[in-house]
Amino acid sequence: MRDVVFCLRRLLTITWRLDRRRFAAGAGLLLLGAIATPLLAIGAGRLVDDVVAGDVASASGWALVVAVALTGDLMLGHFAHLYYFELAEETEQRFNRDLLRLVNAGDHLDRADDPAFADRIDLLRQDVMQMRATVQTGLQLGATAVQVLLTAVVLATVSPWLLVLAAFAVAPVVLGRRAEAGLQEVREAQSSTTRSIRALRRLATSPASQKEIRLNGGTDFLLARQGALLGTYDEAMGRADTRYALLRAAGQIVFGLAYVGAVLGAFWLAREGRASVGQVVLTITLATQLSTQMSAGIEMLGSVHRAAAGLRRFVGLEAELAAEHATPPDGLLPADLSDGLRLEDVTFVYPGTERTVLDHVDLHLPAGSSVALVGENGAGKSTLLKLVAGLYRPTAGRVLVGGTDLATVEPARWRERTAALYQDFARVELTLQHSVGIGRLADVDDESAVAAALRRADVGELADELAPADVLGTGYADGRDLSGGQWQNLGFARTLMRDDPALLILDEPAAALDALAEQRLVDAYQATAAEVATTVGGVTVFVTHRMSTVRLADRIVVLDAGRVVEHGTHAELLAAGGRYAQLWALQFRAYTEG
Repeated sequence: MRDVVFCLRRLLTITWRLDRRRFAAGAGLLLLGAIATPLLAIGAGRLVDDVVAGDVASASGWALVVAVALTGDLMLGHFAHLYYFELAEETEQRFNRDLLRLVNAGDHLDRADDPAFADRIDLLRQDVMQMRATVQTGLQLGATAVQVLLTAVVLATVSPWLLVLAAFAVAPVVLGRRAEAGLQEVREAQSSTTRSIRALRRLATSPASQKEIRLNGGTDFLLARQGALLGTYDEAMGRADTRYALLRAAGQIVFGLAYVGAVLGAFWLAREGRASVGQVVLTITLATQLSTQMSAGIEMLGSVHRAAAGLRRFVGLEAELAAEHATPPDGLLPADLSDGLRLEDVTFVYPGTERTVLDHVDLHLPAGSSVALVGENGAGKSTLLKLVAGLYRPTAGRVLVGGTDLATVEPARWRERTAALYQDFARVELTLQHSVGIGRLADVDDESAVAAALRRADVGELADELAPADVLGTGYADGRDLSGGQWQNLGFARTLMRDDPALLILDEPAAALDALAEQRLVDAYQATAAEVATTVGGVTVFVTHRMSTVRLADRIVVLDAGRVVEHGTHAELLAAGGRYAQLWALQFRAYTEG
């Protein structure tokens, strides 16, 4: 019961603050409906007594009471729904906003790469959907509690022993709570399975993946995988549902036997002359209502209890993240960044794994230089980029900016001086103005700043074809569909909205481009790198598998299995005959043979 009280108190406090008018109207109408139900039974009993006694005037009055009570019983709940339905929608939106803040809380991406955290967030998404229903259920539960209380009071006027009927309602509540707890445990244990099922559904239905799936004939394979996961889920939940049903049925049987005893007791009182015919009718009616009310109340208690578990998860994550960021770093960047960037004995292991991605890396990236990271897939290139950008914290070691440990610098300060285009760049489906302008929020509505970024990125004819107000993306009825290369060009322009970066990152910037667009981007990259180096002494770091682009860098760093195996200029590394020379020879041969 403590969980139910916790959930209702918190949810109803939130809804009251969101919209007091709707809350008061919805709760008030529900309360009137709750009063109408036992009033209907009282009126029916008195009406029967007056008819038996031949008191037409009094019977007419009670008939009117019955009519009004019946109308209220049937209609007030509907009118209340018009208010609390909208209130529940507002509450759901509030929790969705809070969930987005939690997912994006913190200054690093460590949690985002943790599978266990992904499972928690997936479960919270389901919990948020429950919050909307629980707001409605909570208000209805309050009205039901009033009905039960009034019903018990009226039954006591017939005979105090009839209050025992209400006491027997404890059995279904206790057993129902135990049933809900067991069901919730299984649901939580299956969270990773449900997340995998949804991932497969997205893969099978996404327009982006449909081409390959159909060409490869992968539909049946995906359906089989999904079917196996569904079988695992259904088997676990089937057993849990059976236990749930048996416990709930046991509680209802206990109450059902008590109900039968109450009705027989009322007839015995009438035979002994201790109760009127109207009171017998009242007892039968109220006992039936009490059964319905308790059944509904138990159902609603179970729903609230389930929601309470989700709400505690929500509150727990809020507290956990708040504790983690209770004392965030608040240091400033040094005024002098002439020492560039340094990695001192940096090791990194992704959360939830034991694989070392970067292993005791020592590296100096001088100010004003352009640096290329080279290595096979999985060598640690992208991870190193995210470390120097401050998106990850080293598991061990330090990242220094101008001689200052990045861990002591307020993250926002360093991000203001960092611009990046990653291989998995975002397709920001907004207007052209905002899709590019969001790269620097201070200038998001500045058309001249966006136009300058588009010129610097040299996006070709795309800038001439689109106006700032044109909407991009297929998510809009009038949206302009773009190719992968065009989206990447806009991503590069978004990166160049920051014209004074101390760090410019390009991770496979030409991956989605054709040869002409790639050359245009390389030219733009060279001009940007030179500008960054000359104007602000910034460092440009890029990753590419095209060795013709790598040779343009001032410095080349070769990674292998998370370690720096060599670094130097293009000429120095070729002369050394090491890993870089091997990679160069392999790619050069691929272009020259045949």
